[in-house]
Amino acid sequence: MPRFHFNSLTGDMFLPDPEGEELPNLDAARDVAEQSAREALIEAVKTGDTAPDCILVADDEGNEVATVFLKDLLDADVRFLSPTARRSRNQHR
Repeated sequence: MPRFHFNSLTGDMFLPDPEGEELPNLDAARDVAEQSAREALIEAVKTGDTAPDCILVADDEGNEVATVFLKDLLDADVRFLSPTARRSRNQHR
C-alpha cells in the first residue's frame, strides 16, 4: 500500500509529516487531507492560533500529489486565517 505524507504550510512555515500514513490510493489520501484541514480549522478556532494555508499531500518519494486549501473549506472570511490565505482567498473571488 502506498504511503502518503500530509505536510502543512502556513505562510512561509512548512511543517513536514515525517511518518505519513499508508492508504489504498490518492482518493483516500485526499479524504485524509480534507479531514486534517477541517481539524486544523477547528483547532485554530479553539486556540485562536492561525490555521495552515493548506495541506500538501506528498507520496513517499516526496512528490506533491495533491493540495487541500483550507480557504476552500470555508464559506466566509474568518479572522484566524493567515494574511497569506486571506489575500489568496480575496484574489479568487
